[in-house]
Amino acid sequence: MPIVPAPAPAPAPAPPAPSPAGPTAEQLKATCDALKGQVIEGVTVTGTVRFEAKAPINPSGFCQVLGTRAPFLDIEIDVPDNWTGRYWQQGGGGFDGRIASVVTTDPGGAVIAVSPVLAVKGAVYAASNGGNRASVPVQAAPGVWLSGTPDARQSAIDYAYAAGGTTVRFGKAVAKAFFGKAPSHSYFNGCSNGGRNAYIAAQRWPQEFDGIVAGCETMDMGGTVTGLMNTAAKAATPAEISPPQYAAAYAAAVAACDASDGATDGYLANPGACTLPAASLQCGQPGANADPALCLTAAQVPTLAGLLSDLTLATGATAYSKYNWTNFAPASAIPGVPALGVTSYGGLGGGFAFLATNDPLWFGAPPPGTAPAPNLASFDVNRDYYVFSSGLQRLGADHDKNAIAAYVASGRKLLSWHDAGDPLMSVNDHVRNFTTMSNAAKSFGLADPRTNARMFIVPASTHGAGGNLNEVDWLGAVVDWVENSKAPEQLTYSFMAGATARTMPVCEAPKYPRYNGTGDVNAAASFTCTP
Repeated sequence: MPIVPAPAPAPAPAPPAPSPAGPTAEQLKATCDALKGQVIEGVTVTGTVRFEAKAPINPSGFCQVLGTRAPFLDIEIDVPDNWTGRYWQQGGGGFDGRIASVVTTDPGGAVIAVSPVLAVKGAVYAASNGGNRASVPVQAAPGVWLSGTPDARQSAIDYAYAAGGTTVRFGKAVAKAFFGKAPSHSYFNGCSNGGRNAYIAAQRWPQEFDGIVAGCETMDMGGTVTGLMNTAAKAATPAEISPPQYAAAYAAAVAACDASDGATDGYLANPGACTLPAASLQCGQPGANADPALCLTAAQVPTLAGLLSDLTLATGATAYSKYNWTNFAPASAIPGVPALGVTSYGGLGGGFAFLATNDPLWFGAPPPGTAPAPNLASFDVNRDYYVFSSGLQRLGADHDKNAIAAYVASGRKLLSWHDAGDPLMSVNDHVRNFTTMSNAAKSFGLADPRTNARMFIVPASTHGAGGNLNEVDWLGAVVDWVENSKAPEQLTYSFMAGATARTMPVCEAPKYPRYNGTGDVNAAASFTCTP
């Protein structure tokens, strides 16, 4: 897909030079207002909003700068008055289409929360919609990419990688417009597609980011899409497992393996230790559910067993590593938004398969992903793995582990993480690819890759759990690592288990949290990270 160049914009006017002591509050407010209509790094500033300090939500006033670049890329930059010199870029999720704003508002539009990135760390905050608009159906991904128009091709390229580059150039230029200097420390953070964005940032713009947090992606989208489509190919066949059956299977796994983390509490903190075989849940087996609607048929058992096993090629190589035990078909947490499990495999995988091949038959019936895609009937792992991998690489949507290793070997910091029981993207595939990348960093002269790159496992069984900075303090961890040379050893996951507030250690792989045998089972202090 060739990049279609936009007309050259008029240059932005030079900002007034700040005083040696830094701009005054009045100067910051004036700059906020003056940016409206300017074109900066090819992005047109469509509006600015001034937010005054509001204790305890945000201790400092800030300017929100909104910009757009054709065809559909929208960007938000938030510049605090008490800027600490930090720059923080936030990745997206799914097929993007929305900006992960620094502010959270109530239905009336009042600000009820501000990200700790700005409120606590005083960083300039940057985020984009990834190059498409979910609120405008004809501009929303993945459907927008089907038309093949120049705008559609550019939207796909923006989603693949280009939105990240435009955002960092625009964001840092906006910071300089306010303060007359570049950021002193820059960071990228993301989970899921944001994790893909984070690894893309490491390999494409390594000089722009001192520290990167990359979560709940695998560092190999070709393999991931192959795994997703391998299971999606079972849809509408006797091998397809229903969501209630998946829930019943996971309940059996919890019952069988609950004590594997030292605590019998109905929660699997170490699902990788659970080896309950799928075959034991086949109707008629002693361990199977007594309800014939919930036990597995002989045709369904290989589907679950396949999820719990590595997907290998005819050569013996692993295309996609196994999942840990989890509920593979969780209910959606948000009405109208697809659940992040097997019911999303065809839609998510189909979107990336289209990006790799430009073949609309990888989509289901309109809208994309609502019925089995025609191409799934002839899915062939030994052919399509290579088709997906090479196509995504050509587009720039996949990863170069050697380039990521070079980022790590250069001295910059990479904090990777994944949920132990992620039902959408395999934690074991992420660990496998992280290990490959780390070994490559050794070949680049980094004796101990842990010096600059570490992988952590969040003890959770949903996709993206722990991605909120109030759940796990990735922000403090990466800032301490970059600015104070304090490498993270163990973090804390704060979450709700039903109506119960719990904390649990986030351990560096391959360790997991094990209950000490005494103390409050809901407190992280009662667990030890154990090999």
